[in-house]
Amino acid sequence: MKKIILSADIGGTTCKLGIFDQQLEQIEKWSIETDTSDTTGYALLKNVYDSFVEHIDNSEFTFSDVLGVGIGVPGPVNFETGEVNGAVNLYWKDTVNVRHIFKQFVDCPVYVDNDANVAALGEKHKGAGQGSDEVVAITLGTGLGGGIISNGEIVHGHNGSGAEIGHFRVDHDQRFKCNCGKSGCIETVASATGVVNLVNFYYPKLTFKSSILQLIKDNEVTAKAVFDAAKAGDQFCIFITERVANYIAYLCSIISVTSNPKYIVLGGGMSTAGLILIENIKTEYHNLTFTPAQQGTEIVQAKLGNDAGITGAAGLIYTYIIEKEGVK
Repeated sequence: MKKIILSADIGGTTCKLGIFDQQLEQIEKWSIETDTSDTTGYALLKNVYDSFVEHIDNSEFTFSDVLGVGIGVPGPVNFETGEVNGAVNLYWKDTVNVRHIFKQFVDCPVYVDNDANVAALGEKHKGAGQGSDEVVAITLGTGLGGGIISNGEIVHGHNGSGAEIGHFRVDHDQRFKCNCGKSGCIETVASATGVVNLVNFYYPKLTFKSSILQLIKDNEVTAKAVFDAAKAGDQFCIFITERVANYIAYLCSIISVTSNPKYIVLGGGMSTAGLILIENIKTEYHNLTFTPAQQGTEIVQAKLGNDAGITGAAGLIYTYIIEKEGVK
């Protein structure tokens, strides 16, 4: 009987769950509602376990076939201990040791990491970064996150803050406050929230007419509306798109001279803006970046979409149990 990996991508609204084989091929996936009523995290994790039990009971597998459980969570993670500190989207008030809680339910290895890190690992194993051990993933959503894979493993740093790239300061005028408490972070100018920030900042100062004027007046601007208008030739929205692309290109340039990845993978909702964003990023990246550091590096769009999290969570077991320890 082949072995399996259980994976969970825990979000503020839903938990995406999956079963994978030893080659990291997806066998099954499903979702459950996230229970945020218990600030200790126990109820949520028990629900995840109970859902695994239900699906395994209805399959050809048993828990003796489980090689390990990989879990991605939205918050800072101590990879060595499995502790999550500050998962505000889950309403966890204090540090929650996800590994310790889940080990009460299962008798197998449990690995826990930040959701952006596991998404990067998913793209490295089965997505746009497949075939390389040097991959950086940048998630462009409501916020901006990322994960760095170097020598085939996630970069955590000495306290788990490695690859918190959303808090790299690029706006030296510090125009917008970040959720982290500081100002000027790239998340404030190059995420979906950042696009809206820039629209509201620049529109009163410029003479461009814009098709999104009514959206601005009604406070209903979205990043998608800006990119769609830019594609249609709206000069103000093209201007905003270029500003956003320049910030992301600058971040990619810093990443290239720091970790020198083979692939820089752009994911999240904003990455679907298409060529008008990605081509601007590539152009500015090539203008900015130290020539040897950019040679052979490709900026590509993510391939896994919403499956990046569960694939990467399973990838924790694949990377650290199957590949590193040779367990099969």
